[in-house]
Amino acid sequence: MADRDYGCTLLLVEDNHNDLESTLAVLSEGRTIEGVFIAHDAEEPLDYLLRRAVYRSQADDPNVGLLGLKEQPSSAARREL
Repeated sequence: MADRDYGCTLLLVEDNHNDLESTLAVLSEGRTIEGVFIAHDAEEPLDYLLRRAVYRSQADDPNVGLLGLKEQPSSAARREL
């Protein structure tokens, strides 16, 4: 079967540095990820997806999201989710 390149954009939310490095290492082995936006807490991906603050000019939504937070999001973030 021929290799495929899907060109997927990923939103990766991870608050643990070791888990983040491991995830990125695994992702780098494949050719399906075109771009990765990394968020380190529960507030940042909401700003990214809703185009708030520094992400107002961000053009595209990710195709896939991976959530790896161990911390509880704030009550404001939970309401938006």
